[in-house]
Amino acid sequence: MKKTLVSALTTALVVGAASTTFAAANPFADVPADHWAYDAVSELQAKGVVNGYAIDNTFRGNQNMTRYEMAQIVAKAMAKIESGDSASKAMVDKLAAEFRDELANLGVRMDDLESRMDNVKHSGFIRYRWARTGGNAQDGKNFEGWGGNGRDEQFIRFRLNSAVKINKNVDGMARVEWNHDADTDTDTFRGAEIQRLWVHGKVGTTDIYAGKLNPMDHSPFLHGLVFDEAITGGEVTFNKAMGKNGKISWTIDAGKSSQTKVFANADANTRILGTHVKYVNGKFDANVGYYNFSNGLLGFDNTDSVGLWGVGLGYKAGDFYITGDYSRANKELLNFGKDAYNIQVNYKGAKESVPHSWGAYVGYQKLSPTASPFPTYDTVYYNNWIGTKGWKIGVDYTFMKNIVGSVQYFDGKVVGRDNNDKAKKIFTQVTFSF
Repeated sequence: MKKTLVSALTTALVVGAASTTFAAANPFADVPADHWAYDAVSELQAKGVVNGYAIDNTFRGNQNMTRYEMAQIVAKAMAKIESGDSASKAMVDKLAAEFRDELANLGVRMDDLESRMDNVKHSGFIRYRWARTGGNAQDGKNFEGWGGNGRDEQFIRFRLNSAVKINKNVDGMARVEWNHDADTDTDTFRGAEIQRLWVHGKVGTTDIYAGKLNPMDHSPFLHGLVFDEAITGGEVTFNKAMGKNGKISWTIDAGKSSQTKVFANADANTRILGTHVKYVNGKFDANVGYYNFSNGLLGFDNTDSVGLWGVGLGYKAGDFYITGDYSRANKELLNFGKDAYNIQVNYKGAKESVPHSWGAYVGYQKLSPTASPFPTYDTVYYNNWIGTKGWKIGVDYTFMKNIVGSVQYFDGKVVGRDNNDKAKKIFTQVTFSF
């Protein structure tokens, strides 16, 4: 920091003596008198952080200034900011970010500023999806193609993530989403919803999460076969290295779900309690665990409780990643079946940062409201409350940096009904990331 202060002070003096030269050769546009920086500098001047313009120690609030001249004042502020209050520091950081290029040309180092700015990082996407489901099996009708009994679904989603670095052992995240959902029967706009809001601390090799979180983000169970859903609660994962490349982790999840995906009248506060152990060694991974879902999960009454266990395997061979996952519930309701599974072969993968990268996958799955109540897969039939089994195939492609398109097709039948109740679904989507 001392080096930064010396550099800033020296630069300010040198530039002050030769400001006419800089102004004449300035390649940047002038800063207009109504620019927000004028108000910021005026406030800093009132607090005594800066003394004024370099030439005559005044601040010309009613005149345009070159960006070099304004950067000179910012350099002075940076030299004194360590003794200022938090509000003043934040203001100087904002000014320094605005005049970053000019400060760099003046020789002012930005290391300290950049380290502070890195404490918060924003990301997100805008996504549009269109899907069509064949038939109308929820009413007991047989599949009749993509025609009159087909069902259209579409949504537009805007997601904003804010990751926060608190210190070397603690970080946090907030996620807000805006959604517009439309299908054959409804058209709904949902305003801002908080999807994630958690803090994470690391104690030795143990990870602790608390708040509104999705275990799928941190330590997924069965590659997402059982649930991909936000819960309000906590997660603890104990990690231990095993051999040269191996690692074993034990995760405990506890909380309440804020969403319902099984039945329209299901309780929105489904209690979730479970644990699983995961082992990873190079190209191989294995997962086994038990979870309990209770308090109206299946939409009958608050005494409903479903316990399920599961096991999953994964193996990476070159560009291929093969997974196999199975779960089984302790009860069966409405003939939906006690078990669920997913067998999938993935090839390569579309990377949003790499134009023209792509990936493909093919798999066979069976989904059940009791054995896979909150799955991550997009081929659940009609609002997720009827189980299905069948084949799926999909392709993802990066058209250009941060723009990825996806197409998926599913062909199968409804679980727990007559074998003639077929189910087909196709969806396409495009995601614009930032």
